[in-house]
Amino acid sequence: MEINGYKAFAPDGTNVHGIVMPVGSYHEKGEISFGLKGHGIHFAKRLEDTIRYGNVEKGVGDVLIASVKGYGTIVEGYDDYNGYYDLYSASDMDILKYLSREEIIRYALALPPYRMERFVMSFRLTEEEITLFYGYDARVDWALDYYQKALPPELCHLNYQRYVEEYATQGDKKKVKGVIYERTNHG
Repeated sequence: MEINGYKAFAPDGTNVHGIVMPVGSYHEKGEISFGLKGHGIHFAKRLEDTIRYGNVEKGVGDVLIASVKGYGTIVEGYDDYNGYYDLYSASDMDILKYLSREEIIRYALALPPYRMERFVMSFRLTEEEITLFYGYDARVDWALDYYQKALPPELCHLNYQRYVEEYATQGDKKKVKGVIYERTNHG
């Protein structure tokens, strides 16, 4: 069995156990199980579900994300309380590549609203990147205001009204640091 997914790392390239894992193949011996005390190489099917695992010591947001392929013995896990599903522990993994920040942002802009909301709740965005996500969905806007801008809940809806007036004329294409991002909805 093979499953493609994503694995997050701290900014210095280490996993939650302090091990650096460059692009390449890895094998874990022994019985494979899931969880922080589980045995195996952990990853998630969806990029936004990996972010909280990449930088446990310093909090969410500053992470490196790799595209991976898990194979061999694979055990599925989940975190029903926090709504994280399709989490895996594998005996074998190929780290295919580390994604650039631009690739991560492009990926997130194509997410349906409920997944985009989860992304902006945990991935630390720059002020310019935040503007790319405004106006997509009211839940996403609220999450941007609350998690990215640290506004009190009672002010979050007011910022959405400002967005409508300030950014609505820009359409679906926005430019950040010379890169044009086009918002698409892949439902």
